[in-house]
Amino acid sequence: MLILLGTVIRLVLPFYRNPLDRLTSDPLRHWVNGQQFFSPELMGGSDPIVYQIFVRIVQETSHGNALLFAAISGLLSAVMPWLFYRAAKEFGMNRCRALITWAILALMPSLFVIYNYVMMETLLLPFVGLGLWLSARHLRKRTLAAYGFSCAVWVLACLTKPTVLPLAAICLLWTGWVAPGRWKSTLVLAFIGAVMLAPTAIRTKSTLGFFAPLGNPWITKIQHRSGARKIEIHFGRENWNFVSPSCNMIPLAPLSPWRIRRGTEDSTIVVHADTLSGEAGWRRAYDELSLDAGEWLAQWGENIVLFLFAPSWPDCNMDEWDGWLCVALRWLWAPLIFYVMDINIRDLLRRRFELLPVATTLFTAFLMFQNVATSEGRYRKPLEPLLIMNLLWVGGISKEQKLYKVRKRNCSKIKPQ
Repeated sequence: MLILLGTVIRLVLPFYRNPLDRLTSDPLRHWVNGQQFFSPELMGGSDPIVYQIFVRIVQETSHGNALLFAAISGLLSAVMPWLFYRAAKEFGMNRCRALITWAILALMPSLFVIYNYVMMETLLLPFVGLGLWLSARHLRKRTLAAYGFSCAVWVLACLTKPTVLPLAAICLLWTGWVAPGRWKSTLVLAFIGAVMLAPTAIRTKSTLGFFAPLGNPWITKIQHRSGARKIEIHFGRENWNFVSPSCNMIPLAPLSPWRIRRGTEDSTIVVHADTLSGEAGWRRAYDELSLDAGEWLAQWGENIVLFLFAPSWPDCNMDEWDGWLCVALRWLWAPLIFYVMDINIRDLLRRRFELLPVATTLFTAFLMFQNVATSEGRYRKPLEPLLIMNLLWVGGISKEQKLYKVRKRNCSKIKPQ
């Protein structure tokens, strides 16, 4: 019943909160990237390519029809929890726990309100679920074909949003290592990666002047290191201005009015780049920014607070019930993160190594402690389903271990005749 309720909400909600009625800021940028896919400007060349392809295909097939776009968004939203359910079963959960995983993910506001917007996460979340499913499937089948499918899906996920690259690397390296014929798995990964990354590398070379198959990393790196509120980019004849959503967030509200320092001041970093200088212009702008140890630690501490407590943007509209729920329930993630990390680290210290807890732990550590880009609450989204899966997976393992100990103790009491 809960799964059915969650699925209905996911299918219906985009019709009431149509993504095409909310084309401002980042959603508008993604929509324009789709329209200008074959003649990209700076942001079309800087953003990862897969979501641009998806938006372009939807634009061509729907001809801008808002109801059809809502139907596609609702379908993606409904499929996402089911993919994690299949992954949970492949990781060894019994049917009951896998269904509980499905129900929780289906009803989790932070994982369905985002589908009211034209955002990368709407495609990224299904790719992560599918990638986990295929990785666990490969652990069971251990064939080159199964590994190849998982490689292709994880590359697609990274080409949708590179923040999942650490998770993809962990899953692919782990499953490739345990497979028979490791060198064959390495060749499969290298071949699939080269074939899928080459077109976007060539595209960015033409648009930006340098190869960047996963997108231009310098915009977020420069803005974060500068400590400025706004980044102003002059790229040839183009002029772009950006402000990180985290500058406008009060992550600890209503408990504290604290916000990151760049959110309280009006400061701008100006960057000049062009296709002729290529990556050198971006690198020069980055290297000119001085950052002492104290400032680095201050930015790092702010990032940790943002990752743990900041609301996800743009799905944080407090005037709507679903947006209000997203903001209110964000307090669940910090205690869940620390609880799951504590359980996983204890198991790792006991030399119990399984892919799901290892991947969850390392991916959490990367997202929480990275100090390359200004963190946002939205960065938690691909991690949130993993935390739920990990928690239920550990509960199932613990129950099996207790049953095993009881059986062992009972057997020891039986005296041989």
